[in-house]
Amino acid sequence: MVIEKHENHCLESCSNHSYMKKNWLGSIMFPFSALLQQSEFSDQMDVLHRAEIFKKNCKTAFPNRRILTTVFNHEGIQILVTRYIKALNPPQQLLDIFLHDSNATLDLIARFVSLIPFMPDTSDDNDGLDIWMTSERCISLAIGNREEHAILLCNFFLYFGKEALVLLGTSVLEGHVAYVLTQETDEYLLWNPSTGQCHKQLDPFCPLKSVDCLFNDKNVWFNIQQNNTPMAVHFDYSKEFFWKQLLPKNLQGTKAQSIQVTGFPIQMPYTDIQSIVDAVYQTGIHASEFPQTEFALAVYIHPYPNNILSVWVYLASLTRHE
Repeated sequence: MVIEKHENHCLESCSNHSYMKKNWLGSIMFPFSALLQQSEFSDQMDVLHRAEIFKKNCKTAFPNRRILTTVFNHEGIQILVTRYIKALNPPQQLLDIFLHDSNATLDLIARFVSLIPFMPDTSDDNDGLDIWMTSERCISLAIGNREEHAILLCNFFLYFGKEALVLLGTSVLEGHVAYVLTQETDEYLLWNPSTGQCHKQLDPFCPLKSVDCLFNDKNVWFNIQQNNTPMAVHFDYSKEFFWKQLLPKNLQGTKAQSIQVTGFPIQMPYTDIQSIVDAVYQTGIHASEFPQTEFALAVYIHPYPNNILSVWVYLASLTRHE
């Protein structure tokens, strides 16, 4: 409380005095972090609203084509499908089989993903109401739906620097399917996660009969070409007269953080400590962009006769996204 006293300039006969009082009733403080979180929450709601409108417009134009923009995570929170895409390393045992043949490695990884059991199919009308697991949980539970298999395979391919996207469409044999699209030097390849088979775009024996939607970690694209059979589709999704994109270019740079978790074991013979340290650094798991990332490390050494040692190093990185 502040009281300001005004000097009396009247003659002594004057008895008038004037005072001004200011009462401080209290204050409200808004932490900057709270304002920032409110802004981020508002941005997320705007994007989800945009995704819903985008989906409705696409279905109005092409009612029979598939379009997915959002799903629910294991906590029941609605998120963009783009947040499931992130480069993830396959199990080290698979990488060690074909050290110098990248094509053989990709085939083996596709075969590995196809061996993970599939969940029983739900109604195809539930697109957008599904609950998706992360790739790590899909592997740990050894089960997943068709989209989770495609996401896992896509994430493994991204680890090798491939340009890979998840493709939603329909198959002659399986109905609604999720494939993985990769681009090579002069052609596009279509990978079926349920069989591990790879088909070239012009392969007449490819069971995929329609290409409806693509998505990666940056955006969702809906096919607006009149002919959506694989052989006739132009896969250059940068062409707006072929593909309708969910997020404009000015929002693609501010993509939401991935919800995947990263972790894997390293097994190697013991020669010296530096070799083990180098092997850990080569994984690149420490190169996280987010300061809130937490790391876990465990080491197990199994002795064999004649001082032969087998070293197991378990690494994990976890980023909590509010």
